[in-house]
This record gives sequence, structure tokens and C-alpha cells, in this order.
Amino acid sequence: MKQEKINYGEIMGLGFIEEIQNDKVFYAEHGFEYTIITFDLTKKIYLDWEKETKLCKMVRIDSHKKGNVKSEMPIKDLENLKTMINFFTGKKEQTY
Repeated sequence: MKQEKINYGEIMGLGFIEEIQNDKVFYAEHGFEYTIITFDLTKKIYLDWEKETKLCKMVRIDSHKKGNVKSEMPIKDLENLKTMINFFTGKKEQTY
């Protein structure tokens, strides 16, 4: 499946949370802070957007305490992302 890039403003407009990490090695290499940008769908399933690639994926973990990734699924595009959020949050089609 070919993924389309999703812009930062669109991700943040959907309610993603950005956590800035202090990683001097990453900063020295890329010129910007390493950030984790996610949207929790359930206790074990979340969406992850990567700033460097602008690609999004759905991630299933065993538990928040352990955090072991059990599976990942790429999100095709912005419309697919909105559909997933609506499905897991129980909302009908929503205008973002």
C-alpha cells in the first residue's frame, strides 16, 4: 500500500498530542527536537505520526506498562486516518 504524506497542521487539527523529547544526538543530526506525536484510540491501540516522513501508522501494544509493539498498520491518507479516528471514537463523520 502506498501511503500519502499528511501535514503537521492536519494531524494536530485532529487532536494528536506532541511530546518533545530531549535528545541531543537526534538534534545534532536533524536540526530539530525529536518528538513523539500520537493519538490514543484505546488502551492498547494508538496512532503514530512521524515528523520526518509525515507518514502515519496504527500501532497495537500489549500494555501501556510494557509497551511492546504487537502489530502495526500503515494509514493510507488523511481520509483513511479520519475514518479510523471516527470508528474508534464512536463519532459519525465529522468535519475537522
